[in-house]
Amino acid sequence: MGGSGGPRGGTRAVGLGASALLAAVVVGILLLLTLGGSLVDLVTDGMWYQSVGYAQVLWTRLGTQLALFAGVGLAVLLVLLLDLWVAARIAPPPPPGGGTLRHLWDRLNEASRYQGGPRVFGPFGPAEPIVVGGEPLEPPDLTPLVTWTLVGVAVLAALTAAGVAAGSWDTVLLWIHRVPYSPTGAAVTDPVFHLDISFFLFDLPFLQLVQGLLSGVLLAALAIAAARHAVAVARGPLALSRPARVHLSVLAGLWLVVAAAGYQLDRLNLTHSTQGVTVGVSYADQAARFLAYDVLSVVAVGVAVVLVVAAFQRRWWPVAVAVGAWLVLWVGLAGLYPAVVEAVVVKPNEQAVEQPYIQNNIAMTRLAYGLDQWQEVPYQGSGQLSASAIQADQATFANARLWDYRPLGATIDQLQTVRQYYQFVDVDADRYQIAGQERQVWISAREIAAENIPSAQSWVNQRITYTHGIGAVMAPVNEVTSDGLPQLLISNIPPMSTGGAPTITQPRIYFGEKQNGWVVVGAASPEFDYPVATGSGATSATGGANQAYTRWTGTTGIGIGSPLTRLLFALRFRDLNLLISDQVTPHSQLLFNRALADRLPLMAPFLQFDHDPYLVITDQGRLVYVQDAYTTSPYFPNATPIDPTTLPAGSGLAGSSFDYVRNSVKIVMDAYTGQTTMYVADPADPIIRDWEGIFPGMFRPLSQAPSWLAAHLRYPEDLFDVQTRMYATYHVTDPATFYTRNDLWTVPSEPTSSQQLPLESYYVEMRLPGGAAPEFLLLQPMVPTSRPNMSAWVAAQMDGANYGKVVVYAFPKDTSILGPAQIEGRIDQDPTISAQITLWNQSGSTVVRGNLIVVPIQQSLLYLEPIYLQSTSIQFPEFQRIVVASSTAVAWGTTLQSALNALLAAQASAGSGTTGGSTGPPTGSTSPGASSAPSASVAPPASISPSSAPAGSQLPSQAPPSGDVKALVAYADQHFQAAQAALRAGDFARYGQEMDLVKAALSQLTVLTGASPAP
Repeated sequence: MGGSGGPRGGTRAVGLGASALLAAVVVGILLLLTLGGSLVDLVTDGMWYQSVGYAQVLWTRLGTQLALFAGVGLAVLLVLLLDLWVAARIAPPPPPGGGTLRHLWDRLNEASRYQGGPRVFGPFGPAEPIVVGGEPLEPPDLTPLVTWTLVGVAVLAALTAAGVAAGSWDTVLLWIHRVPYSPTGAAVTDPVFHLDISFFLFDLPFLQLVQGLLSGVLLAALAIAAARHAVAVARGPLALSRPARVHLSVLAGLWLVVAAAGYQLDRLNLTHSTQGVTVGVSYADQAARFLAYDVLSVVAVGVAVVLVVAAFQRRWWPVAVAVGAWLVLWVGLAGLYPAVVEAVVVKPNEQAVEQPYIQNNIAMTRLAYGLDQWQEVPYQGSGQLSASAIQADQATFANARLWDYRPLGATIDQLQTVRQYYQFVDVDADRYQIAGQERQVWISAREIAAENIPSAQSWVNQRITYTHGIGAVMAPVNEVTSDGLPQLLISNIPPMSTGGAPTITQPRIYFGEKQNGWVVVGAASPEFDYPVATGSGATSATGGANQAYTRWTGTTGIGIGSPLTRLLFALRFRDLNLLISDQVTPHSQLLFNRALADRLPLMAPFLQFDHDPYLVITDQGRLVYVQDAYTTSPYFPNATPIDPTTLPAGSGLAGSSFDYVRNSVKIVMDAYTGQTTMYVADPADPIIRDWEGIFPGMFRPLSQAPSWLAAHLRYPEDLFDVQTRMYATYHVTDPATFYTRNDLWTVPSEPTSSQQLPLESYYVEMRLPGGAAPEFLLLQPMVPTSRPNMSAWVAAQMDGANYGKVVVYAFPKDTSILGPAQIEGRIDQDPTISAQITLWNQSGSTVVRGNLIVVPIQQSLLYLEPIYLQSTSIQFPEFQRIVVASSTAVAWGTTLQSALNALLAAQASAGSGTTGGSTGPPTGSTSPGASSAPSASVAPPASISPSSAPAGSQLPSQAPPSGDVKALVAYADQHFQAAQAALRAGDFARYGQEMDLVKAALSQLTVLTGASPAP
């Protein structure tokens, strides 16, 4: 018998081994299917990070997340399992005859038998008892089931805590590498707690994370212990044992201690309170809530002590009293007491009581957004635009914007796309030295559009042949051809530069703004470079007629010569061709994540990015993109957060709310190689200094940037939009005025007609009032809330040593300067302009009105608005007119010079009382008729400088005749006609002199006749 049992036992062992092996294989396959995709992504991501030089970002982030996930998860799991083990260990054994659950079961059976039969109660009333072997079924032992269930709960709680910790990797790293707010180490403190601001940026978020995790873990431990002790009670006597009471009391006490720490963190977090007049600590917070949190912290610790002591003494009434007192104090101190203070102390005298807290909010908000560095200067702005002012600001008028980037982009797309597989993604404003003068230009890159590639189903075309865009288009902001089209300084394929524009030596764009897919370079077939004109006879090295070819020579791609590498990326992209195609050679490289919006968030996931990266031509003729990046935080104490919904659509800062922002990083990416360099633009920013400690060597000082970059740095629009919207409220520094809220500003943004484009901040090349020379500026008019007149205009400087300075030119409170909406209304009301626009805006055409530009000229304002005409069937806007306006008149013309002539004449007509409309052009200027064609181009600066005086306009030697009304009238008429002749000739100096004589004659006439001069 023994011998026969041996083989059967061996067979059973072999069968068990085979089953285990099969189960292991199945589990392995399932894990591979489940995690294989993530593993492939991780490996290929690592290869990409290595190729671009930012591997430390991936491994530091992943290493921190894994360490936090494993460390916190394991620690929490051990604590909860230990908690469960302790609960099981101290559970008393069931007494003889069964415990509470058995007695209940027996009593139910007794009741059933008493009612007349061997029945037990089921869920729906009396039921037949379950009999096994002639004996009634015993009540089940739920201990194993509950224990394993609680183990599952512990695992789930540990995974949750681990996920929270891993997701907060940046908070942990910022705390570990925390730096003081000031780079000098000097304390810059909040006004209430007198703690360095870095405490609120780095320490407080970390402490709140730790407190939240501890609180959650202790609650989970308390729940697990309570469930396990409940099972023990069910198996034993209906009472908790002393060890069980102590166990639960200690856990509850620890949770109360953590809650007490949470009250103190809540006290610090009142720096973000919204209970008062402003954000931050208010009077009621400091007078009532501080006390409430302090008392509740002490009471919570006291309740914890009472709870533990009661567990030993088995006297629960002190616990009930302590908990009751805690609840009463919580309701009374945290809820009712602040409300009473608010109603009794604050509301009757709110302005005086809250004044120091309003001052705190003003100071900290201005510091958080960098508004404390803005300079506000008075500006009259009510002066009359004069010929002498135009004469003095020739350089400003030489760069006056006739082209808005939105219609210009559509026009360039029609003129310069050349092939359907190219696209102009964006048009950027910048300035260049052209023919020895700094000029403002629009520039746009011609990128490849993968979705429009010919034979789109061809894998070779999509991935190997059409890999890049080529060249750029540059147009000055102030020049128009005779056809109403932009005057291009750089155009065509390959790009050709004219008129002193910079030469592009490397025009190919492999990396840019447009989101195209991955491509293979260095393949067996060459890459298409650009089309060659038919009949030119040009061929490529491979013999392709009318097409030029090239090969990428960069080294920043991922080598895919290895079969394993090709397999990995074939799996990642789910593209078998990448693995089997004979186009891929041992020298091939893979380029992916080629768009700025794809690659930069991977390289620097802790930064936010401006919505408008811009193209720059370097001094060596290479194309690069410059991207502004920001550090933000929602933890700045006593500062008001920005409302993201108030920002323009598409803003890179329009995501979550924040109360601190700095343009701390400038990023440069080469359009050919994709090489990306990050420069620290604001070394005083504590957040970027913290990240520099986390990722050493990742950032370079801006002083190490190439010299050409300084000439093309821009003050970023997204930051400017945030700051101007905050300054609209926080230009007020007096707490009393701030409290009354009667000096609120806003940003004009809503168009007044369907033809008008949305208003926004704009780049201009102009001379600031009192400035020595023109400079590149970012401007934004400001208007009072609920009123259309203008209250100020803001100028951000960005040339040379002035980069980053912002000047606010504030109008006097007792004046009424016309705002953009009012000027738009005057344009709409002008009969000549309105009639012509109505005529154009029909019969298959649409009028587009560009952004209204406000240009300060000395102590007066000039408003410019270009008018474009486009077909309703195709977006091809053509420039038609430029509208100019001053505080007293509106005019337009086909050139800026003719429009200014018309405006000066209209002002003169209004001032002298002569007959004529305010917008009518002077005699000899171009009439804005429907059939008028634009002139060749806007006049350069020399065209608006004084010219020789026309014949017959020489100034008389004698003074105005006195005492003779008829002679004075003739004298005034003679010199008014001479002034008009000078105006038509562009001689603004002579025009002003003649008009002075006219005014002198009119003054004498007023004295002789006793009449008032015509307005």
